[in-house]
Amino acid sequence: MAIMWPFSHLVIMASTMAYGRRFVNMGGDPVVFAVTGILPYILCLYPARMMGQAIEVNRALLFFPVVRAIDIMVSRALIELFTASVVVVLLFFSAFLLRIDLVPANKYALVSGILVTVFLAISFGFFNNIASSIFKMWHIIFVLSVIIMYFTSGVILNVTLMPYEIQTIISYNPLFQSVEWLRSAYYEDHYSEFLSKTYLVKVSAVVFFLGLLGERFLRGKLLSS
Repeated sequence: MAIMWPFSHLVIMASTMAYGRRFVNMGGDPVVFAVTGILPYILCLYPARMMGQAIEVNRALLFFPVVRAIDIMVSRALIELFTASVVVVLLFFSAFLLRIDLVPANKYALVSGILVTVFLAISFGFFNNIASSIFKMWHIIFVLSVIIMYFTSGVILNVTLMPYEIQTIISYNPLFQSVEWLRSAYYEDHYSEFLSKTYLVKVSAVVFFLGLLGERFLRGKLLSS
């Protein structure tokens, strides 16, 4: 279920977007445009939400002296990393069976984009555990943030066709950077001056560091909340 739910979401959304023609196409197979938009969302925000509930769901394990909060978060991160890997493999295997060409023009850009997206997901997951122990309404805040990130990431629409000022604002959305990164692997003539791979890596690293820092200094809060 942990694998089939995000995979089913990916397939349904990509199929709807591709064959419903509800976006401005960039040329080539519309399935590629749809997949490169939906995949970062599935790989990032699904794991981040699940990781954010790791301590709440597994709090009983903390009664064992040998188990620490960081152990639970790392274990959940490994599970989400495995889940993400399986989803990607299933995606490409299904595309092969359906004779859909998902082989990128730049394989390095695809692999690196996926890895950094998963890193962002894990970073959000660590941070969510800390934030939810301080703010009881944090999960709701994060879900609302996810909705905003989703609709401003270029998942559905080609952001490069929007006014320059709007693109500038949207470019601060890390999910937008992930989508643009993956699309750059498929569309060699696609150029976005707002794509900043360094920015995405830095945001992921900062959020990850804040999560680790919070676990270190708010360990008592995590155990008692």
